[in-house]
Amino acid sequence: MIGLGDRGVLLVGGETAGPALGGKSLSDPWIYGGGKWVAAAGGLPRVGPDASGYDAKSERAIVLSFAFSAFEVVHVSGTWIYDPAGNRWEERPEAGRPALIHGSRGAYDRKADRLIVVDEAGKTWSYDVDANHWTDRLPQNGPLGRRYYTLAYDEASDRTILFGGEQRADTWAYDFGANTWTEMRPAKSPPGRLYHAMAYDPKSDRMILFGGAGSGEKPLGDTWTYDYDTNTWTELTVQPAPSARGWHAMAYDAPTSTVVLFGGGVDRGHFLADTWVFDPTRRVWSSAP
Repeated sequence: MIGLGDRGVLLVGGETAGPALGGKSLSDPWIYGGGKWVAAAGGLPRVGPDASGYDAKSERAIVLSFAFSAFEVVHVSGTWIYDPAGNRWEERPEAGRPALIHGSRGAYDRKADRLIVVDEAGKTWSYDVDANHWTDRLPQNGPLGRRYYTLAYDEASDRTILFGGEQRADTWAYDFGANTWTEMRPAKSPPGRLYHAMAYDPKSDRMILFGGAGSGEKPLGDTWTYDYDTNTWTELTVQPAPSARGWHAMAYDAPTSTVVLFGGGVDRGHFLADTWVFDPTRRVWSSAP
């Protein structure tokens, strides 16, 4: 799921259930705005859109994906660009893009004007959408390789924040200008998890994290905020709230200053199609039609 600035939120790809459970992969893009979902233009194959972001300067969404063949994952990455104004998709040439991206996540650094991706081997990559050029940044240190973490860009602090993945509970901050990762080591953190989702709210200057799967892939239903400036995670007690789940998607919806959550489920075989909206100012969840 990708926030498209004043154009709402884009949802693309995914699956109806895990491959071993008879699910099918999806390629239908949707845009959420004004309290409803509207189908967007197609043009993508069936893909797993792992790392994504929105370049507000050029008004284009970026999706780094792996491809499916007969619902078997083929570890071949692809770079897709979506133009919301023209409602059309374009596949970009290879351009040195990372290959090990299954379970990777992306965040768009607005100051650097680059998409940041950490691949499953732990390498840090950046993508220049204008030049169609991928760069292996080769920082001296960084998070260990992992899958199914969260990554989001803190615009006020100019840092890309990573949390968790594969049952880890570590928090990292990436400074593109210095090309350095810093492990933040806050006094309190959410429990380790994977398949969670996180989005940045610019008004409160906080990361919003919900759910995921804990030990034994037990679904989680907790809501947390992270303040980079004070290096503080805070758990919110919110009712009502989405049911415990993992495998969901979240993005910031600029027109309403809220965070939109869609789908996910209690396990790989039971995914939902519900939409929830979180108001960071009032700190409340509400179910959307």
